[in-house]
Amino acid sequence: MNNQAILFLNHKIIVLLSNPRLLIFFVGYLFIPTSSFAYTDNAPPTLQSAFEQIINSEEHHYLKKNEFLIHKEALNNLYLSSPTPLLWLNPSPFDNQNIIDVLLLISHADKNGLSEKHYNFSLLQKKWQSLKHQTIVTINDQILLDTAISISLLHFLSDIQFGQIDPRSLDFHFQNNKDPSLFIPLILEAIKKNTVNELSKKVEPTFPMYHQLKKALSRYRNKQRQPLAQDIQYSSTIRPNDNRPEIITIKKRLDFLDVVHEETVELSPIYDKNLIIAIKEFQSRHGLQKDGIIGKKTIDALNSPLSDYVQKIEFAMERIRWLPPIPSGPLVFVNIPAFQLWAYHTDKENNEKPLNMRVIVGKSVKNESPVFTANIRYLDFAPYWNIPKSITFKEIIPKIQKNPRYLQNHQMELVRGFGNNVRAVAYPENLIEQLKNRTLKLRQRPGKRNALGRVKFIFPNNHNVYLHDTPSRNLFKRTKRDFSHGCIRVEKPNELAKFLLQTKSPLWNQKKIKRAMTLRKPKRVHLNKTIPVVIFYSTAQVLDDKLFFYDDIYGYDTKLAQAFISHRE
Repeated sequence: MNNQAILFLNHKIIVLLSNPRLLIFFVGYLFIPTSSFAYTDNAPPTLQSAFEQIINSEEHHYLKKNEFLIHKEALNNLYLSSPTPLLWLNPSPFDNQNIIDVLLLISHADKNGLSEKHYNFSLLQKKWQSLKHQTIVTINDQILLDTAISISLLHFLSDIQFGQIDPRSLDFHFQNNKDPSLFIPLILEAIKKNTVNELSKKVEPTFPMYHQLKKALSRYRNKQRQPLAQDIQYSSTIRPNDNRPEIITIKKRLDFLDVVHEETVELSPIYDKNLIIAIKEFQSRHGLQKDGIIGKKTIDALNSPLSDYVQKIEFAMERIRWLPPIPSGPLVFVNIPAFQLWAYHTDKENNEKPLNMRVIVGKSVKNESPVFTANIRYLDFAPYWNIPKSITFKEIIPKIQKNPRYLQNHQMELVRGFGNNVRAVAYPENLIEQLKNRTLKLRQRPGKRNALGRVKFIFPNNHNVYLHDTPSRNLFKRTKRDFSHGCIRVEKPNELAKFLLQTKSPLWNQKKIKRAMTLRKPKRVHLNKTIPVVIFYSTAQVLDDKLFFYDDIYGYDTKLAQAFISHRE
């Protein structure tokens, strides 16, 4: 017998001697007819030996093999830490409130965008009811059900806090240290205090949007149970003041989706001014051009099945569970499918309105912006654009070959390495050769034509991605804004700089920022304290208590749906 087992048995003996009720329970087992036990070497099993048999096995008779193996180590630690041999089953009767609470928790898994089927709800309920009605209950029956309940709960809590899918398998660069053993103290405390019913709330993500999405999910699930008006038929574009019979159906659908309320909109076939306001609101919430014209894209969005919306909300909640803990204080948050950035304080005491702006993200298929978290460390005003190898090879070298003055025309110069203090070198005769073998590199000088604009915001990362200004302001007018090589261009660089530098010094006002942006040479300004930035991807989001949906521009929702199918097989 190993030292761990000896310590375990000593602990159990002390617990039995100090607890008359458990001692009576234990002694009672000695007088249960031996025919009701499974035998090992002609000796009746104890709870400890029955548990060890499960732990030393490669499968659990009630559960899927993979689920058991993933949680086996945490299960062992849980029972070694427990003051009682069983966590859930009382000696008699088996009407244990903690078991009822575990089953209730799992039965409400859908509130967190999960499924009770994934956590053995029907099996646990069936086995428990069966055990309660058995005349003779074996130790094996008890330990099998008790451990099955524990594993199902560990699995459930782990999925709520960390998510069901490993984000790294889908190229989401979040460090997911999914360890179910973290829940052992919470479970033991909840059993002791009879607060098992509160466990899910204690492990849910604290990110505010998660709880907003949770409420939205409940609303949309309720809508799925209600009769939905017929689909809207599209024949041609509908414009203000048009008289069309389908307008009545459109108004009813907008009411159903909580964009308008029927009592505030006259149910006539006229496209009136109130409907124009409602359609623009709907278009805004669905990532469409906010023009008030009812075209095919708007009709298609109105006809989208509620199941699509529910899935987007569930996917958004899953992705939030992947996020690492976000410290309180200033935060920069970018949602790629929304093409928007928010900068705000996560402190509850701070009631400032978030800074919001449009962004331009990486081109779909070719240059997707990566999804990750990092910390903004410094700003470079009047920056150089250090041109990446891929752009040099694919885009600039062919242009130089067509036009020898291309570099001079675009304020580009040659350097042997990157850095604000590195000096430019003269153009050699074998320019193309040296660019190809990387003896020389290209950078663009600061100025109004610089591709990074007047400032860049640096958060060191393995993707060589950052936020920056841009001279191409007209692109922000587009509804779909995936035009970059992966970095993220911001619409209001002055305001973002002010937000980040507000703790640096009160002297960094808008006037000083504008002056720094027009310098001829780069100026680096380090923050007093790093500020986290989250580059996120979600096709559903809650803003000002309104639910917004976006196109799956990178196809990540499709990949996540496939991952769920594989995960649940």
